[in-house]
Amino acid sequence: MKIAICDDEAITRKALHERTAAFFMEKNMECTITEFPSGEAFVPFNSEYDLVFMDCRLEDGNGIDFIAKIREQNTRLFVIFFTNYSEYAIASIKVDAFRYLLKPVSDEEFAEALESFVRLYQHTRKIIVPTKDRVFYLEADEVIYIEADKKYTVVRTTTGQYRSSKPISQFFQEINNSHFFQTHRSYILNMKYVSSIEKKTIILTNGEKVLCSSQKYDEFLKSYMSYLKYEF
Repeated sequence: MKIAICDDEAITRKALHERTAAFFMEKNMECTITEFPSGEAFVPFNSEYDLVFMDCRLEDGNGIDFIAKIREQNTRLFVIFFTNYSEYAIASIKVDAFRYLLKPVSDEEFAEALESFVRLYQHTRKIIVPTKDRVFYLEADEVIYIEADKKYTVVRTTTGQYRSSKPISQFFQEINNSHFFQTHRSYILNMKYVSSIEKKTIILTNGEKVLCSSQKYDEFLKSYMSYLKYEF
């Protein structure tokens, strides 16, 4: 996932960057974090990000107004206002803010906001699956596994399967989701649907089996334990 920090104070940006990076490192989750010194600098690139930490008062304007402008084109962006000012809390609701965090923000409050964001982000993520006849936009949460099958890729979901010429490597790059793990060069699975593990064979909740390579096995176990700890 991609996260932006929009604040006109370099010290604040740096501290928030480090705090956010530490959260995702502890969760064993990948993310990229980019800093923006102004609202005008962020607005043209807003569609590239999943979450923005936005201050309410910036040197070049009001954070609420910048988000209102973004909302005209982008309703998908998660917004967390991170600010010293309490008077914009009601206005933040009108631009569909996800959280309004008033400084100083405790570790518990900060973690709760990011954990809630991750949970919603993962369950609303779309996977684009082009097939011979049409293009499908599937909920990532409903994908059980993705399998490379010769020249094609099979996407198995809770309701059926889709055959695509899109390579499995591209699917893996686009998923960017801690629920998924590439256990083998031919398989990407959703850890939500793991039922049991027998040596290097993973049994899924639908009864199917997915291979895990020897090189990936230890890493998979670590990721799966981290997933269980986070999810439950």
